[in-house]
Parts: sequence; C-alpha cells; structure tokens
Amino acid sequence: MRVSVVVPNYNKERTLRDCLSAVYAQTPPPAEVIVVDDASTDRSRQIAAEFPCTLLAFDANRGVSAARNAGAVRAGGEVVFFVDSDIALAPGALAAAVRTLTAYPDCGVVQGIYDLRPLYDDGPVEAYKTLFEHFWRRRATGLTSTTMFALTAVPKEVFDLVGGFDERLRDAEDVEFGTRLPQRYTIRVSDEIVGRHDDVDRLRPYLSELFRRAVTYAGAVVATRWERPAATAGDDRADRAPHQVDLGSVVGMVSSGLTVASVPLILLSPWWAALPVALIGAAVVADRHLLAFALRHRGPRFLLYAAGLRWLTHLTEFFGMGIGVSGALLRRIRALGARPATVESRR
Repeated sequence: MRVSVVVPNYNKERTLRDCLSAVYAQTPPPAEVIVVDDASTDRSRQIAAEFPCTLLAFDANRGVSAARNAGAVRAGGEVVFFVDSDIALAPGALAAAVRTLTAYPDCGVVQGIYDLRPLYDDGPVEAYKTLFEHFWRRRATGLTSTTMFALTAVPKEVFDLVGGFDERLRDAEDVEFGTRLPQRYTIRVSDEIVGRHDDVDRLRPYLSELFRRAVTYAGAVVATRWERPAATAGDDRADRAPHQVDLGSVVGMVSSGLTVASVPLILLSPWWAALPVALIGAAVVADRHLLAFALRHRGPRFLLYAAGLRWLTHLTEFFGMGIGVSGALLRRIRALGARPATVESRR
C-alpha cells in the first residue's frame, strides 16, 4: 500500500522539523508527505521547505479540519496517515499501520498511542498529561469505538466515503468523524504505532482545552442520539455511537462535581463533611489504575500531584459536559417549539 502522510500545521516551528525528520526516517518511506500550513505566522513554512514535501499554504486560518481535508484531497496513496506537527513518529510506525490495515480488511481507522516520554519535557503539567494520554490510549489497544486523529491511518476510500472532517468544528472534530464511519468498518488502536508528543505544558491552556472538548463532545452525543436516524438492521451507513461508556471516568467526573456541590452542606452540620470525603474517595478508587501507573513510573511525590490534577480535570470535564448537554437540550427545545409556528405560517 502506498502511504500518503498528511501533516496539518499551525505555528509549530518548534516541533515541525522533528516531526518531518521522523516521517522521512520511516522504513519503508512514505510515498509522499503533504504539509498543510494553516496560515502560520512563525517560520513553519521555511522549515517545511527544508524537506522534499508538498506544501499547501492557507492564506487564512481555517482550522485543523480544513487542513486535514485539504491534505487528504491532494493525497494519491491508498492509505492516508495523519500525524500532527507536534509529534515525532517512532521508527516503523507507518509500516505498523499498513500491517494492521492488511491484517484486518474491515479496519477503517487505525490509530496509534503516545510514548510515555514527551517530545520535550517542559514540566509537571506536560509530564502528567503525557502519562495520562499514554495510559488510556495503550489501555484501549485493539478494538475501540472512538476516533482520535493525532497519529492515525485511514484507507483513502474510507476517508472519501465518510466525507472528511466537519470544517465547522475546531474541537472534537476527530471524534465526530468516527460517528459517521459506516458500521461495517472497525476502529483499532495499535501500540506499535507510537509517537512522542510535545503536549500542553501549562495548567490553564490544558483545562481550557478539556473544557472545550467536553462541551463539544457532550453536544455531539446528544445530537447523535436525537437528530440522526437510529440504526436499523442491515443499514450499513447507520451512524455509530460516539463512544462506549467508560464507567471509571463517569464515576470520577460525577464524584468530583458532587464534591464541590456538597461542601456548602458542612455549614448546616459538621457531619456533612463525611460526604465530600466519601466522594473524593470514590474518585480515587475510580482512577486507581491510572494512579498506580503514575506511582510505578514517577514515584510517590508525582502520585500526589497526579491525583490532585486528575481531580481537577474531572471537575473541568464535569462542568463542560453539563454545559454541553444543557446547550444541546435548549437547542432541542427551541427546535421543537418552532415547529408549530412554522406549520401555522404555511396555512
């Protein structure tokens, strides 16, 4: 299979050279490399020019969905491998993707995992996020239900069939792509496709990203359940659910949110202090495997830091999900309320 590598890029001069060097070091090498620069204001285009790649340059910033779509349209290979410009692929990543697609003819998407080590070590926030991303992606090895396109291969005919990414979305666009993948195709995670990621290294941007994705994801779930036709037997194009429920994450999020909500009850009686303590305990139990992983790889001091940051990320996602669901419900109510008026106006 001929592999076309598509690299969407926006202001990643720090990592783009490492990304492209790792792509060109693959064995066998890709048939072509297409860098789509989304109106960067740094030296990204000059760096891309150092390599024998095709450079598509946008005049205005259009988002990662548009960048990936433009690269896929230009791609001539049977397989399109998407890799973000802040990731350096490990040797053999492209070959592993082709092996998986060949071994499983029904595989429509195969995605890789992050290395346990970041591309650059920029502090404890990045160390936690990289550890967390590595843990849950590796845990999902094999069949999964969610698409994540940071380092992912798709047969070109499957990408064209799905219709590419929704260019209206700048968050959770990769998850939304998977909801339109026909039922006959499977989604797989391979721990042989590995990349070192230069991840977010500051707390506020990290929490902001989590919040935005939670809002978008929750809205997509509601829209999928209500606005799209239900799957029927033999309906190959029926939409699939965006995600299988991770009970541990749900318990962690709900426990964290209820912890904050229960604190004012302590003013009524000191006995109520037992409730937030119990809820925090429930969140710790729900994340016990992740926390044990952090302890093994980073030690007891990092374990305490990871536990606190995990609770904070749960809380962020809890409120993001709540706002996303509330917004989707409100739009649904407005749409239902507008229907009679529309019918009346036609009489």
